[in-house]
Amino acid sequence: MTPKTTLVTLTYGDRLPYLQTLLSRSLSSPQIERVIIVSNASVAPLESLGRTWPGQIEVIYLQQNTGSATGYSVGIKAALDTGAEYIWLMDDDNAPTVNAIAVLHHCLYQRELIDGRDKVAVLGFRPTHQADIAAGVPNRYAIQRRSSFFGFHIAQLPYKIWRRLPWGHPQAKDQPHQPMVQLPFATYGGLLAHRSLFERIGLPMDALLLYADDSEYTWRITAGGGRIFLVPEALLDDLEESWNIKAKTRNIYESFLLGGSDLRAYYGARNQAWFDKYVWASSSSLYNLNRWVFFRLLRLFARRTGTKQRLGLIEKAIHDGESGLLGLHHSYPL
Repeated sequence: MTPKTTLVTLTYGDRLPYLQTLLSRSLSSPQIERVIIVSNASVAPLESLGRTWPGQIEVIYLQQNTGSATGYSVGIKAALDTGAEYIWLMDDDNAPTVNAIAVLHHCLYQRELIDGRDKVAVLGFRPTHQADIAAGVPNRYAIQRRSSFFGFHIAQLPYKIWRRLPWGHPQAKDQPHQPMVQLPFATYGGLLAHRSLFERIGLPMDALLLYADDSEYTWRITAGGGRIFLVPEALLDDLEESWNIKAKTRNIYESFLLGGSDLRAYYGARNQAWFDKYVWASSSSLYNLNRWVFFRLLRLFARRTGTKQRLGLIEKAIHDGESGLLGLHHSYPL
């Protein structure tokens, strides 16, 4: 039998062209039964989507932009309440390539036989977001280690230096032939699982608003004994590049110092700091060492790039995250 899947996505502003591409590609697959779109105060004419795909689109309108955590929480709850068997989370600017959802379901079914339906999720492959894996970096260096700080871990530093040398540059593998990669946590975009998994892990944490809320949410899968597998063969297109991907800057320091708006930098840094301290750190001494080195490097890049003001914002954001000061900041309304 063809597994029936509800696609849950979130939109804001006027992003109708992205949504139309996502829906046209997704609803061409027999696995996708219906779509739930959560409108975070979107100004796009979303009612037109229901006319294009009658009976398959449900739009839930929120009166203000609540961020990704609340938006996905509303969408996931609606999917569960309406009896969805499988739920596929997608950002509004993601779009599956041909057979991507079929490949995900095939891989998920195989893993369900091993791990159980409520203990496994699969993730579509977005090369810009999983840039190290796409570039051929070995998994032990591509996957964030426990007690790292903003992804920095002292044990990975020698390799980071090595890979920037002419003879240390990683070689990308042929994507369709890459095996699945087990991840400790994941993004919302591309995540597929049976409803029982979502029932088990609950709903996203509203106080995180946006950025790292997906890391915290999906970490619950593996923290509870489950598994997440990235499926390189299930390729997803990113229709819009995110502000903090590696393709835009040379390293994470430049991403935060030079990329995006102050709002994105604040919530991104604050929530990452909270996640790293309260969720991801397993050794306080190693965490503090990685934090110390990260700050030395961040301040070095800030001097080189003349971004003292942004540095101050990031340091304030990190302080707030480590102090547990979450929720909406009055200086950065959504």
